Amino acid sequence: MSRSTVAAIATPHGTGGIGIIRISGPNSLEIANKVFSKLLGKSHAMVLGNVIKNNKIIDNALACYFKAPKSYTGEDVVEFYCHGGMVVCKMVLEAVILNGAAIAAPGEFTRRAFLNGRIDLAQAEAVGDIINAKTENAVKVAANQLSGSLSKKISEIRSKTVDITAHLLATIDFPEEIEPIPGSELKDMVNGVAGEISGLLLTADDGRIIMDGLNAAIVGSPNVGKSSLLNAICGQDRAIVTDIEGTTRDVLDVQVNIRGCKVNLLDTAGIRESDDIIEKHGIRRSIDSIKSADIVLLVLDASRELNETDKEIIRLVEDKETICLVNKSDLPVKIIPPGFKDVVYVSALTGKGLDELFSLISERFSKGELTSEVMITNERHKNSLVYAQSCISSAFEAISQNQPPDIVLGDLELCIAALGEIDGMTVSDEIIDNIFSNFCVGK
Repeated sequence: MSRSTVAAIATPHGTGGIGIIRISGPNSLEIANKVFSKLLGKSHAMVLGNVIKNNKIIDNALACYFKAPKSYTGEDVVEFYCHGGMVVCKMVLEAVILNGAAIAAPGEFTRRAFLNGRIDLAQAEAVGDIINAKTENAVKVAANQLSGSLSKKISEIRSKTVDITAHLLATIDFPEEIEPIPGSELKDMVNGVAGEISGLLLTADDGRIIMDGLNAAIVGSPNVGKSSLLNAICGQDRAIVTDIEGTTRDVLDVQVNIRGCKVNLLDTAGIRESDDIIEKHGIRRSIDSIKSADIVLLVLDASRELNETDKEIIRLVEDKETICLVNKSDLPVKIIPPGFKDVVYVSALTGKGLDELFSLISERFSKGELTSEVMITNERHKNSLVYAQSCISSAFEAISQNQPPDIVLGDLELCIAALGEIDGMTVSDEIIDNIFSNFCVGK
Protein backbone atom coordinates (compact mmCIF):
# COMPACT_ATOMS: atom_id res chain seq x y z
CA MET A 1 0.00 0.00 0.00
CA SER A 2 1.15 3.54 -0.76
CA ARG A 3 2.51 5.64 2.11
CA SER A 4 1.33 8.98 0.73
CA THR A 5 -2.14 10.44 1.05
CA VAL A 6 -3.56 12.09 -2.05
CA ALA A 7 -6.71 14.01 -2.92
CA ALA A 8 -8.54 15.30 -5.97
CA ILE A 9 -11.92 16.47 -7.22
CA ALA A 10 -13.56 13.29 -8.53
CA THR A 11 -16.37 14.90 -10.50
CA PRO A 12 -16.12 16.68 -13.87
CA HIS A 13 -15.28 20.37 -14.16
CA GLY A 14 -18.37 22.54 -14.34
CA THR A 15 -21.50 23.26 -12.33
CA GLY A 16 -23.62 20.38 -11.06
CA GLY A 17 -25.77 19.18 -8.22
CA ILE A 18 -22.97 17.41 -6.38
CA GLY A 19 -19.18 17.70 -6.32
CA ILE A 20 -17.06 14.91 -4.87
CA ILE A 21 -13.64 15.36 -3.30
CA ARG A 22 -11.84 12.07 -2.69
CA ILE A 23 -8.94 11.46 -0.29
CA SER A 24 -6.97 8.19 -0.31
CA GLY A 25 -4.05 7.02 1.81
CA PRO A 26 -3.06 6.24 5.40
CA ASN A 27 -3.78 9.75 6.71
CA SER A 28 -7.15 10.18 5.03
CA LEU A 29 -9.25 9.95 8.18
CA GLU A 30 -6.93 12.21 10.16
CA ILE A 31 -6.97 14.89 7.45
CA ALA A 32 -10.73 14.66 6.97
CA ASN A 33 -11.38 15.12 10.68
CA LYS A 34 -9.32 18.32 10.61
CA VAL A 35 -11.56 19.91 7.98
CA PHE A 36 -14.97 18.43 8.90
CA SER A 37 -17.14 19.60 11.79
CA LYS A 38 -18.34 16.08 12.68
CA LEU A 39 -15.98 13.32 13.75
CA LEU A 40 -15.67 10.51 11.23
CA GLY A 41 -14.69 6.99 12.29
CA LYS A 42 -17.35 4.46 11.40
CA SER A 43 -16.71 2.90 8.01
CA HIS A 44 -19.29 3.23 5.22
CA ALA A 45 -21.47 5.63 7.20
CA MET A 46 -22.68 8.96 5.78
CA VAL A 47 -22.27 11.94 8.11
CA LEU A 48 -23.74 15.44 7.58
CA GLY A 49 -21.62 18.37 8.67
CA ASN A 50 -19.68 21.44 7.60
CA VAL A 51 -16.39 21.62 5.71
CA ILE A 52 -14.13 24.20 7.36
CA LYS A 53 -11.14 26.13 6.02
CA ASN A 54 -9.24 28.64 8.13
CA ASN A 55 -11.94 28.40 10.83
CA LYS A 56 -14.65 29.40 8.35
CA ILE A 57 -17.45 27.24 6.99
CA ILE A 58 -17.03 26.54 3.27
CA ASP A 59 -19.99 24.27 2.66
CA ASN A 60 -22.57 22.04 4.26
CA ALA A 61 -21.75 18.56 3.00
CA LEU A 62 -21.94 14.82 3.50
CA ALA A 63 -18.80 12.83 4.26
CA CYS A 64 -18.14 9.09 4.21
CA TYR A 65 -15.16 7.12 5.50
CA PHE A 66 -14.21 3.83 3.81
CA LYS A 67 -11.82 1.80 5.95
CA ALA A 68 -9.09 -0.17 4.15
CA PRO A 69 -9.21 -2.58 2.45
CA LYS A 70 -12.93 -2.19 1.70
CA SER A 71 -12.61 0.90 -0.45
CA TYR A 72 -12.15 1.70 -4.12
CA THR A 73 -8.38 2.03 -3.79
CA GLY A 74 -7.87 -0.60 -1.08
CA GLU A 75 -6.60 2.16 1.22
CA ASP A 76 -8.35 4.33 3.79
CA VAL A 77 -10.59 6.65 1.75
CA VAL A 78 -12.76 9.63 2.68
CA GLU A 79 -15.14 11.30 0.25
CA PHE A 80 -16.85 14.66 0.68
CA TYR A 81 -20.11 15.21 -1.20
CA CYS A 82 -20.42 18.96 -1.57
CA HIS A 83 -22.57 21.28 -3.63
CA GLY A 84 -21.41 21.02 -7.23
CA GLY A 85 -19.87 24.41 -7.97
CA MET A 86 -16.26 24.42 -9.11
CA VAL A 87 -15.28 27.21 -6.72
CA VAL A 88 -16.59 25.45 -3.63
CA CYS A 89 -15.05 22.13 -4.74
CA LYS A 90 -11.67 23.80 -5.20
CA MET A 91 -11.96 25.41 -1.76
CA VAL A 92 -12.70 22.04 -0.12
CA LEU A 93 -9.76 20.47 -1.96
CA GLU A 94 -7.51 23.34 -0.85
CA ALA A 95 -8.55 22.74 2.76
CA VAL A 96 -7.63 19.06 2.43
CA ILE A 97 -4.28 19.90 0.80
CA LEU A 98 -3.47 22.46 3.53
CA ASN A 99 -3.91 19.69 6.09
CA GLY A 100 -1.42 17.26 4.60
CA ALA A 101 -2.74 15.64 1.41
CA ALA A 102 -0.95 15.84 -1.94
CA ILE A 103 -2.65 16.44 -5.28
CA ALA A 104 -3.47 13.13 -6.96
CA ALA A 105 -1.94 12.42 -10.37
CA PRO A 106 -4.15 11.43 -13.34
CA GLY A 107 -5.63 7.99 -12.71
CA GLU A 108 -4.03 7.88 -9.26
CA PHE A 109 -7.02 6.32 -7.47
CA THR A 110 -7.55 3.58 -10.04
CA ARG A 111 -3.79 2.96 -10.16
CA ARG A 112 -3.79 2.43 -6.40
CA ALA A 113 -6.77 0.10 -6.73
CA PHE A 114 -4.67 -1.96 -9.16
CA LEU A 115 -1.47 -1.85 -7.10
CA ASN A 116 -3.38 -2.81 -3.95
CA GLY A 117 -5.03 -5.79 -5.64
CA ARG A 118 -8.59 -4.46 -5.71
CA ILE A 119 -8.73 -4.82 -9.50
CA ASP A 120 -6.39 -6.13 -12.17
CA LEU A 121 -5.02 -4.14 -15.09
CA ALA A 122 -7.72 -5.18 -17.57
CA GLN A 123 -10.40 -4.11 -15.09
CA ALA A 124 -8.61 -0.81 -14.51
CA GLU A 125 -8.66 -0.11 -18.25
CA ALA A 126 -12.36 -0.97 -18.29
CA VAL A 127 -12.97 1.89 -15.85
CA GLY A 128 -11.60 4.31 -18.45
CA ASP A 129 -13.64 2.61 -21.18
CA ILE A 130 -16.87 3.09 -19.23
CA ILE A 131 -16.10 6.77 -18.67
CA ASN A 132 -15.31 7.31 -22.37
CA ALA A 133 -18.08 5.11 -23.80
CA LYS A 134 -20.23 6.78 -26.47
CA THR A 135 -22.95 4.10 -26.81
CA GLU A 136 -24.89 1.70 -24.60
CA ASN A 137 -23.17 -1.30 -26.21
CA ALA A 138 -19.77 0.19 -25.37
CA VAL A 139 -20.87 0.56 -21.73
CA LYS A 140 -22.11 -3.05 -21.63
CA VAL A 141 -18.86 -4.45 -23.01
CA ALA A 142 -16.73 -2.32 -20.67
CA ALA A 143 -18.88 -3.22 -17.65
CA ASN A 144 -18.50 -6.88 -18.52
CA GLN A 145 -14.72 -6.44 -18.57
CA LEU A 146 -14.84 -4.52 -15.29
CA SER A 147 -16.68 -7.46 -13.73
CA GLY A 148 -13.66 -9.61 -14.56
CA SER A 149 -14.89 -11.64 -17.54
CA LEU A 150 -11.80 -11.02 -19.67
CA SER A 151 -9.45 -11.47 -16.72
CA LYS A 152 -11.06 -14.81 -15.88
CA LYS A 153 -10.66 -16.04 -19.45
CA ILE A 154 -7.02 -14.91 -19.62
CA SER A 155 -6.36 -16.58 -16.26
CA GLU A 156 -7.85 -19.85 -17.54
CA ILE A 157 -5.70 -19.82 -20.68
CA ARG A 158 -2.59 -18.90 -18.70
CA SER A 159 -3.32 -21.65 -16.15
CA LYS A 160 -3.50 -24.28 -18.89
CA THR A 161 -0.23 -23.03 -20.35
CA VAL A 162 1.41 -23.05 -16.90
CA ASP A 163 0.25 -26.65 -16.33
CA ILE A 164 1.89 -27.75 -19.59
CA THR A 165 5.04 -25.82 -18.68
CA ALA A 166 5.16 -27.30 -15.16
CA HIS A 167 4.85 -30.85 -16.46
CA LEU A 168 7.61 -30.32 -19.02
CA LEU A 169 9.88 -28.87 -16.33
CA ALA A 170 9.14 -31.81 -14.06
CA THR A 171 10.11 -34.30 -16.77
CA ILE A 172 13.42 -32.48 -17.17
CA ASP A 173 14.16 -32.21 -13.45
CA PHE A 174 12.85 -35.64 -12.44
CA PRO A 175 13.14 -37.84 -15.54
CA GLU A 176 13.03 -41.07 -13.52
CA GLU A 177 9.89 -40.13 -11.60
CA ILE A 178 7.75 -38.17 -14.08
CA GLU A 179 6.49 -39.76 -17.27
CA PRO A 180 6.75 -37.44 -20.27
CA ILE A 181 3.53 -36.47 -22.01
CA PRO A 182 3.22 -38.35 -25.32
CA GLY A 183 3.94 -36.10 -28.29
CA SER A 184 0.44 -36.35 -29.78
CA GLU A 185 -1.19 -35.54 -26.43
CA LEU A 186 1.19 -32.63 -25.85
CA LYS A 187 0.37 -31.26 -29.31
CA ASP A 188 -3.35 -31.47 -28.52
CA MET A 189 -2.87 -29.59 -25.25
CA VAL A 190 -0.83 -26.83 -26.89
CA ASN A 191 -3.23 -26.67 -29.82
CA GLY A 192 -6.12 -26.26 -27.37
CA VAL A 193 -4.44 -23.19 -25.87
CA ALA A 194 -3.79 -21.82 -29.36
CA GLY A 195 -7.47 -22.30 -30.23
CA GLU A 196 -8.63 -20.34 -27.19
CA ILE A 197 -6.28 -17.47 -27.98
CA SER A 198 -7.47 -17.46 -31.60
CA GLY A 199 -11.08 -17.42 -30.41
CA LEU A 200 -10.43 -14.28 -28.38
CA LEU A 201 -8.69 -12.61 -31.30
CA LEU A 202 -11.72 -13.27 -33.50
CA THR A 203 -13.71 -10.88 -31.31
CA ALA A 204 -11.22 -8.03 -31.71
CA ASP A 205 -12.73 -6.44 -34.84
CA ASP A 206 -16.26 -6.34 -33.43
CA GLY A 207 -14.89 -5.22 -30.07
CA ARG A 208 -13.01 -2.34 -31.66
CA ILE A 209 -16.09 -1.29 -33.61
CA ILE A 210 -18.25 -1.32 -30.46
CA MET A 211 -15.78 0.84 -28.55
CA ASP A 212 -14.37 3.09 -31.27
CA GLY A 213 -17.20 3.04 -33.82
CA LEU A 214 -17.77 1.70 -37.31
CA ASN A 215 -15.66 3.45 -39.96
CA ALA A 216 -17.93 4.07 -42.95
CA ALA A 217 -16.40 5.71 -46.03
CA ILE A 218 -18.79 7.54 -48.36
CA VAL A 219 -17.26 7.26 -51.85
CA GLY A 220 -18.26 7.93 -55.42
CA SER A 221 -17.77 10.15 -58.46
CA PRO A 222 -17.96 13.95 -58.12
CA ASN A 223 -21.47 15.39 -57.75
CA VAL A 224 -23.29 12.13 -57.03
CA GLY A 225 -24.46 13.63 -53.72
CA LYS A 226 -21.98 12.26 -51.17
CA SER A 227 -21.87 15.41 -49.06
CA SER A 228 -25.64 15.86 -49.32
CA LEU A 229 -26.10 12.31 -48.04
CA LEU A 230 -23.69 12.97 -45.18
CA ASN A 231 -25.76 16.00 -44.17
CA ALA A 232 -29.00 14.00 -44.46
CA ILE A 233 -27.61 11.20 -42.26
CA CYS A 234 -26.37 13.72 -39.68
CA GLY A 235 -29.58 15.75 -39.79
CA GLN A 236 -27.58 18.96 -40.16
CA ASP A 237 -25.26 20.70 -42.62
CA ARG A 238 -21.78 19.40 -41.87
CA ALA A 239 -20.36 19.35 -45.40
CA ILE A 240 -20.34 22.08 -48.06
CA VAL A 241 -22.66 21.23 -50.95
CA THR A 242 -22.44 22.93 -54.38
CA ASP A 243 -23.02 22.00 -58.01
CA ILE A 244 -19.31 22.52 -58.71
CA GLU A 245 -17.37 19.28 -59.15
CA GLY A 246 -14.48 18.76 -56.75
CA THR A 247 -15.91 20.85 -53.88
CA THR A 248 -14.77 18.26 -51.33
CA ARG A 249 -10.96 18.31 -51.34
CA ASP A 250 -10.24 16.32 -48.17
CA VAL A 251 -11.78 13.62 -46.00
CA LEU A 252 -14.37 14.99 -43.57
CA ASP A 253 -14.80 12.81 -40.47
CA VAL A 254 -18.14 13.11 -38.66
CA GLN A 255 -19.28 10.97 -35.73
CA VAL A 256 -22.97 10.06 -35.60
CA ASN A 257 -25.08 7.77 -33.45
CA ILE A 258 -27.20 5.49 -35.63
CA ARG A 259 -29.63 3.42 -33.57
CA GLY A 260 -27.23 3.20 -30.67
CA CYS A 261 -24.24 2.54 -32.91
CA LYS A 262 -21.28 4.92 -33.04
CA VAL A 263 -20.46 5.48 -36.71
CA ASN A 264 -17.51 7.48 -38.03
CA LEU A 265 -18.71 8.80 -41.39
CA LEU A 266 -15.92 9.71 -43.80
CA ASP A 267 -17.07 12.06 -46.55
CA THR A 268 -14.42 11.70 -49.25
CA ALA A 269 -13.39 13.68 -52.29
CA GLY A 270 -14.99 12.60 -55.54
CA ILE A 271 -12.76 10.09 -57.30
CA ARG A 272 -11.86 11.01 -60.88
CA GLU A 273 -8.90 11.88 -63.08
CA SER A 274 -7.66 15.36 -62.18
CA ASP A 275 -4.71 17.64 -62.87
CA ASP A 276 -5.43 19.80 -59.81
CA ILE A 277 -2.68 18.99 -57.29
CA ILE A 278 -4.89 19.69 -54.24
CA GLU A 279 -7.77 17.62 -55.60
CA LYS A 280 -5.33 14.79 -56.44
CA HIS A 281 -4.23 14.68 -52.78
CA GLY A 282 -7.89 14.53 -51.73
CA ILE A 283 -8.55 11.67 -54.17
CA ARG A 284 -5.54 9.76 -52.82
CA ARG A 285 -6.91 10.15 -49.31
CA SER A 286 -10.29 8.94 -50.55
CA ILE A 287 -8.68 5.74 -51.81
CA ASP A 288 -6.84 5.33 -48.48
CA SER A 289 -10.18 5.72 -46.68
CA ILE A 290 -11.63 2.87 -48.74
CA LYS A 291 -8.77 0.61 -47.65
CA SER A 292 -9.15 1.39 -43.95
CA ALA A 293 -12.98 1.47 -43.80
CA ASP A 294 -15.03 -1.23 -42.08
CA ILE A 295 -17.79 -0.60 -44.60
CA VAL A 296 -18.02 1.42 -47.82
CA LEU A 297 -21.08 3.47 -48.77
CA LEU A 298 -20.78 3.63 -52.55
CA VAL A 299 -22.90 6.48 -53.93
CA LEU A 300 -24.18 6.36 -57.52
CA ASP A 301 -26.34 8.90 -59.38
CA ALA A 302 -29.77 7.44 -60.21
CA SER A 303 -30.46 10.14 -62.83
CA ARG A 304 -27.76 8.90 -65.23
CA GLU A 305 -26.21 5.69 -66.47
CA LEU A 306 -22.93 4.34 -65.11
CA ASN A 307 -19.87 6.03 -66.58
CA GLU A 308 -16.26 4.85 -66.70
CA THR A 309 -15.40 6.67 -63.48
CA ASP A 310 -18.23 4.88 -61.65
CA LYS A 311 -17.01 1.55 -62.99
CA GLU A 312 -13.45 2.25 -61.85
CA ILE A 313 -14.67 3.09 -58.33
CA ILE A 314 -16.74 -0.11 -58.30
CA ARG A 315 -13.56 -2.05 -59.06
CA LEU A 316 -11.82 -0.25 -56.16
CA VAL A 317 -14.44 -1.43 -53.64
CA GLU A 318 -15.12 -4.93 -54.97
CA ASP A 319 -13.18 -6.56 -52.11
CA LYS A 320 -14.76 -4.38 -49.40
CA GLU A 321 -18.03 -4.82 -47.54
CA THR A 322 -20.16 -2.33 -49.47
CA ILE A 323 -23.64 -0.83 -49.40
CA CYS A 324 -24.54 0.61 -52.80
CA LEU A 325 -26.56 3.82 -52.42
CA VAL A 326 -28.45 4.88 -55.53
CA ASN A 327 -28.90 8.57 -54.76
CA LYS A 328 -31.30 11.08 -56.36
CA SER A 329 -33.88 8.30 -56.62
CA ASP A 330 -36.62 10.94 -56.31
CA LEU A 331 -35.81 11.62 -59.99
CA PRO A 332 -36.52 9.19 -62.87
CA VAL A 333 -34.11 6.29 -62.36
CA LYS A 334 -31.86 5.64 -65.36
CA ILE A 335 -29.12 3.60 -63.73
CA ILE A 336 -28.85 -0.17 -63.55
CA PRO A 337 -26.98 -0.74 -60.26
CA PRO A 338 -24.20 -3.34 -60.20
CA GLY A 339 -24.66 -6.65 -58.44
CA PHE A 340 -23.98 -5.68 -54.85
CA LYS A 341 -25.68 -7.66 -52.09
CA ASP A 342 -27.06 -4.50 -50.49
CA VAL A 343 -28.53 -1.83 -52.80
CA VAL A 344 -30.56 1.01 -51.31
CA TYR A 345 -32.41 3.65 -53.34
CA VAL A 346 -31.98 6.87 -51.40
CA SER A 347 -32.65 10.56 -51.78
CA ALA A 348 -30.60 13.09 -49.83
CA LEU A 349 -33.29 15.63 -50.74
CA THR A 350 -36.37 13.77 -49.40
CA GLY A 351 -34.78 11.33 -46.94
CA LYS A 352 -36.03 8.34 -48.88
CA GLY A 353 -34.19 5.10 -48.05
CA LEU A 354 -32.38 6.40 -44.97
CA ASP A 355 -34.26 4.06 -42.61
CA GLU A 356 -33.20 1.08 -44.72
CA LEU A 357 -29.62 2.34 -44.75
CA PHE A 358 -29.64 2.79 -40.98
CA SER A 359 -30.91 -0.78 -40.56
CA LEU A 360 -28.08 -2.18 -42.69
CA ILE A 361 -25.45 -0.16 -40.81
CA SER A 362 -26.91 -1.27 -37.49
CA GLU A 363 -26.79 -4.91 -38.61
CA ARG A 364 -23.14 -4.56 -39.59
CA PHE A 365 -22.31 -2.86 -36.32
CA SER A 366 -23.90 -5.60 -34.26
CA LYS A 367 -22.71 -8.65 -36.19
CA GLY A 368 -21.30 -9.94 -32.93
CA GLU A 369 -24.57 -8.97 -31.18
CA LEU A 370 -22.60 -9.06 -27.92
CA THR A 371 -23.21 -12.83 -27.88
CA SER A 372 -19.60 -13.37 -26.90
CA GLU A 373 -19.28 -13.02 -23.13
CA VAL A 374 -15.68 -11.90 -23.56
CA MET A 375 -14.60 -9.42 -26.23
CA ILE A 376 -11.23 -7.86 -27.03
CA THR A 377 -11.80 -4.11 -27.28
CA ASN A 378 -8.34 -2.82 -26.47
CA GLU A 379 -5.45 -2.59 -28.96
CA ARG A 380 -2.94 -3.34 -26.20
CA HIS A 381 -4.77 -6.55 -25.33
CA LYS A 382 -4.97 -7.51 -28.99
CA ASN A 383 -1.23 -6.99 -29.50
CA SER A 384 -0.42 -9.11 -26.45
CA LEU A 385 -2.68 -11.88 -27.71
CA VAL A 386 -1.14 -11.76 -31.18
CA TYR A 387 2.29 -12.22 -29.62
CA ALA A 388 1.01 -14.99 -27.32
CA GLN A 389 -0.47 -16.70 -30.37
CA SER A 390 2.86 -16.58 -32.22
CA CYS A 391 4.64 -18.05 -29.18
CA ILE A 392 2.19 -20.91 -28.74
CA SER A 393 2.39 -21.61 -32.48
CA SER A 394 6.17 -21.79 -32.20
CA ALA A 395 5.81 -24.23 -29.30
CA PHE A 396 3.51 -26.40 -31.41
CA GLU A 397 6.01 -26.40 -34.28
CA ALA A 398 8.85 -27.29 -31.92
CA ILE A 399 6.88 -30.27 -30.59
CA SER A 400 5.98 -31.36 -34.12
CA GLN A 401 9.68 -31.29 -35.05
CA ASN A 402 10.68 -33.22 -31.89
CA GLN A 403 12.73 -30.30 -30.61
CA PRO A 404 14.22 -30.58 -27.08
CA PRO A 405 11.81 -29.73 -24.22
CA ASP A 406 13.77 -26.59 -23.27
CA ILE A 407 13.00 -25.10 -26.72
CA VAL A 408 9.29 -25.74 -26.17
CA LEU A 409 9.55 -24.34 -22.65
CA GLY A 410 11.03 -21.07 -23.92
CA ASP A 411 8.06 -20.50 -26.23
CA LEU A 412 5.54 -21.45 -23.53
CA GLU A 413 7.11 -19.07 -21.02
CA LEU A 414 6.97 -16.21 -23.54
CA CYS A 415 3.30 -17.01 -24.13
CA ILE A 416 2.61 -16.92 -20.37
CA ALA A 417 4.37 -13.55 -20.08
CA ALA A 418 2.37 -12.10 -23.00
CA LEU A 419 -0.91 -13.20 -21.42
CA GLY A 420 0.20 -11.69 -18.12
CA GLU A 421 0.60 -8.29 -19.76
CA ILE A 422 -3.18 -8.16 -20.24
CA ASP A 423 -4.24 -8.49 -16.61
CA GLY A 424 -1.04 -7.04 -15.17
CA MET A 425 0.59 -10.21 -13.85
CA THR A 426 3.79 -9.61 -15.83
CA VAL A 427 3.43 -6.04 -17.05
CA SER A 428 6.23 -3.45 -16.96
CA ASP A 429 6.12 -0.20 -15.00
CA GLU A 430 6.37 1.70 -18.28
CA ILE A 431 3.13 0.18 -19.56
CA ILE A 432 1.39 0.84 -16.25
CA ASP A 433 2.52 4.48 -16.32
CA ASN A 434 1.30 4.88 -19.89
CA ILE A 435 -2.13 3.39 -19.14
CA PHE A 436 -2.90 5.56 -16.12
CA SER A 437 -1.49 8.74 -17.66
CA ASN A 438 -4.49 8.66 -20.02
CA PHE A 439 -6.95 8.77 -17.12
CA CYS A 440 -8.43 12.02 -15.87
CA VAL A 441 -7.44 13.53 -12.53
CA GLY A 442 -9.82 12.30 -9.84
CA LYS A 443 -10.28 8.79 -11.21
